[in-house]
Amino acid sequence: MITFQESAMISAPVEKVFAYIADPDQIPNWRKDVPGISQLSGATGVGTTFCEEVNFMGKKQLLMKVTEYSPNKKLVIEAQSGMPLLPTQSFSFSSQGDNTQIDLTVTMKVSGIFRLMQPLLPKQLKKIWRGYFKALNENLKTN
Repeated sequence: MITFQESAMISAPVEKVFAYIADPDQIPNWRKDVPGISQLSGATGVGTTFCEEVNFMGKKQLLMKVTEYSPNKKLVIEAQSGMPLLPTQSFSFSSQGDNTQIDLTVTMKVSGIFRLMQPLLPKQLKKIWRGYFKALNENLKTN
């Protein structure tokens, strides 16, 4: 199992940032390696499930589940199945005036061949999440 953390300041109010991240249909807009979302079980809340189509060594379908939902404060989404890397993404949000601080902790279950690459994964995944947050900020900038 691996764990890493990443933080970002987003140029939008916390309500807007939380609503955007908590809406699975928005994920393809800020995570380009997730071209589609399907099988959304309903409005986002604890227990909501959906499938992320992920471009990672071919197309994969990750079954995701919301395990914690506290509007404008915290969102936890846990991968249930679909590939040998199963992340739990824990987002914490705090208002910084007209901006939002996001603190992300990812804990990832690693199996199969990826266990051999486990020491290299945190650095690579942090870089990927920095790119996600940059895209998120671009999508949500307030002018």
